[in-house]
Amino acid sequence: LNIQSSLSLFQADAKRKITEEEDNFTREVTEFNNEYGLTSNRELLIKKKVKTEINDLDNEATLLKNEMESMEHKNVQLNALQLQKNELKQDLFTLQSELKDLEKVIREAERMTKDLEAEKVQVTEKPQTDPECLR
Repeated sequence: LNIQSSLSLFQADAKRKITEEEDNFTREVTEFNNEYGLTSNRELLIKKKVKTEINDLDNEATLLKNEMESMEHKNVQLNALQLQKNELKQDLFTLQSELKDLEKVIREAERMTKDLEAEKVQVTEKPQTDPECLR
């Protein structure tokens, strides 16, 4: 009788533990399914996620396109500035060449002026020192 009552208690305890484990397992599976949307309409959830990702990628593509257009515009401006720089360098080279030519002309004119002034002094002194002019 004692063994039968012990077995009965053991069986009741085992049934209780099994029921408890089944309840815990069912609760955990339900929580997991709810957490990952497995009990809701899975197809709808996937479509929603895909649509969100497509929108994010579209936004990123738009940003990249705008950035590329901005860079192209800056590149065009940079090329225009480079052309302008090259033209200005050419103008500077031309002006430096003209300056050298003008400095050469000025030096030649100064030398000629100096020679003419020396000749003028000689000519003005000639009547006073020339024996033919003194007669």
